[in-house]
Amino acid sequence: MLTLKKWIPIVAGCLVVFLVGCSNDDSNEEEKNNSEEESSESNEETEPENIVSLIEQLTFDSNVESTEKGINFNFHITNEADEPIILGFNSSQKYEIVLENPEGEEVYKYSSEQAFSQQLTTEELEPGDKLEANETLQEELPPGEYEATMSFLVTSINDQPLETKPFEITDSVTVENGASEQETDAEGEAGGAEQVREEIEAAANGEEIFRELTLTGENGQYNISGEAKVKGGEFFYSVDDGHNVYIEEETAQVNDPNSEWSPFELDVTVNEEDLPENGALIMTMFDRDEEGQPINMNFVPLDNFES
Repeated sequence: MLTLKKWIPIVAGCLVVFLVGCSNDDSNEEEKNNSEEESSESNEETEPENIVSLIEQLTFDSNVESTEKGINFNFHITNEADEPIILGFNSSQKYEIVLENPEGEEVYKYSSEQAFSQQLTTEELEPGDKLEANETLQEELPPGEYEATMSFLVTSINDQPLETKPFEITDSVTVENGASEQETDAEGEAGGAEQVREEIEAAANGEEIFRELTLTGENGQYNISGEAKVKGGEFFYSVDDGHNVYIEEETAQVNDPNSEWSPFELDVTVNEEDLPENGALIMTMFDRDEEGQPINMNFVPLDNFES
């Protein structure tokens, strides 16, 4: 029979084993919690920045004016954020300028006589820094109201891909005195006007455009109307917020395919539960060339959301 003195070492040994087991369990639980916290912190650190938030921290301003020396194009992007922002480009060409005459014909394109290296390039903007573009068109143009479209060809922001064109704007500029108003004899004047017409016809390469656009609606229900100058009586559109696509490419018909400028009207619906909490909802309208590539892209801001 075991006496009390013999039971004491046995009980003490069991107690030690029990305490060691509890200690190991507590240690394992603590290590697991620490590991989960570190993993969570790591995920937060590596989570990509929201592209819409990045766009909102960049302001885009432009100015175009006609002077005696020609038409001056000036536009820039400013970093309004507290941190540096890196803009990415698919080539050494960082911006584009297109000028159209009152008939909607392209009379000048900055890149048409330029050569650019086809390699990825970047521009880092410190807080408050600007990326600027300044060009002057010195050719004489007939008097009239011209449309200048200026854009920075940004394809990524802080390594986040950019699928829309938020850094594009179209301004009007009036040319008061052009080649047709020069003091020449009748023959020289006629010859000069004919030369200008020939140059315009040679430069025009994309007449499919949109004008007089009107937008109504909110919260996923929108109506867009206007006039389109498209071949085949149709054009294409999609809707996204620069990160998520809400409407894949759709086809739209104009009212009168045989008319040079034909009215159109679109009803665009995005499910309300799918709408973004923050950012802008953009509709991209465009045509396609003979090779099926998108051309004459027009960006229509449908709505802006803030949480």
